[in-house]
Amino acid sequence: MKKITIEIDTDFIPAAALLKLAGIAESGGQASYEIQQGHVVMDGIVLTEKRKKVRPGSTVVFNGKYEIHVTGKNED
Repeated sequence: MKKITIEIDTDFIPAAALLKLAGIAESGGQASYEIQQGHVVMDGIVLTEKRKKVRPGSTVVFNGKYEIHVTGKNED
């Protein structure tokens, strides 16, 4: 599984935007589709909301191939 770390400087990032930022989805539409198909898991729970708030400290897994760890600016 490929591990990706994304640092955000806001309180959260919408799940679909995270997939785009990580380079996994080419567009917001593709990201939304993947979420709706149940291919995205956040902290062990299958996501169904494309605008689900992903906060620093969360881990998002896409299709069992990518693991995205979200960090914040002030996180060590």
